[in-house]
Amino acid sequence: MQRFQLPDPRFFPIGRHDPAETQQNLWWSGSGVRVKIACKRLDVEATSTATDHAQWLGVLADGAPIMRLPLTRGTHTYTLLAGLDERFPHEITILRDTQPSYDEAGAVVLNAVITDGTPEAPETRPLMLEFIGDSLTVGEGTMGPYGEGQEWRMLFVSHIPAFPTLVAEEMKADKRVVALGGWGAARSWDNQPDSHIGRIYGQLCGVTPGGEVPAPKEERPADAVIINLGTNDSSALTKMAENELPLARAELRTRAVQLMEAVRARYPKAVILWAYGLCGHTVEDILKDAVEDVRADGDDKAYYLSLSDAKSLGSRMHPSRDAHRQAAKEIIGELKKLLNLE
Repeated sequence: MQRFQLPDPRFFPIGRHDPAETQQNLWWSGSGVRVKIACKRLDVEATSTATDHAQWLGVLADGAPIMRLPLTRGTHTYTLLAGLDERFPHEITILRDTQPSYDEAGAVVLNAVITDGTPEAPETRPLMLEFIGDSLTVGEGTMGPYGEGQEWRMLFVSHIPAFPTLVAEEMKADKRVVALGGWGAARSWDNQPDSHIGRIYGQLCGVTPGGEVPAPKEERPADAVIINLGTNDSSALTKMAENELPLARAELRTRAVQLMEAVRARYPKAVILWAYGLCGHTVEDILKDAVEDVRADGDDKAYYLSLSDAKSLGSRMHPSRDAHRQAAKEIIGELKKLLNLE
């Protein structure tokens, strides 16, 4: 068994990160590494600082999910693969399967990979996608029994079955994610005005200690940015008095425009697709107007996609894995048209 300290150029980094960092920090859902390797066994040494929630890692082999496991606080070694036939190489993806949480003192860190195989750099994927969103994007409710509605634990949050992972794997794309459950384009589900993604979009990971620094310029710009926000804004509106609604609706439209402008400043050539739905379409008219505002200002690569309502629920009263598959199908179809991939 050999120990490969990360970062290592043979382990391709996934997710928003600072290339200058001397450790493999996993700040956001879906962040991690992928590598091509033939081995019998592969272990990873990881560090978690969470004191209340257990953060989880997920593992994919050739794009197919094969396991997820919780991390114990501190630095520990975990076996991810065992009993493989070393004659057959696979592309292995190790990713952070759960979102940032309030009890972390820093990012989840992949310190090293320990294996009897020889890692190789994986093939370059033709597309880079970025996903911005809330609990739907991070995959809340995609694990656990239907009807589990009270216990907000990372056990019931999994990014592996969520639509961003499904879209990226189907389109042979790499991806980045900036998403937090409960947050919105303008306000959180409980009507908190500071809990909007645009406030931290320009930071590496503004909700985690150490991540409040400006997000560095990406090594590879996004070809498309998919925004799924509005569900929590809709909830916020229900908590307002009637006379507050006109200003709140105007605020949402403005914040949505500002977020798309921030995305455009970061990625001048990317397609921007605001894909809203799954949990109702209450604020669809506002979001459509925001997209039209951006287009009227000269950005002809901003688009709107109305997603189908979820036909079934998983845990936490969130869309099921079937609903995520349907959303992924609709997003893939739209992206193929917009990126001229049909």
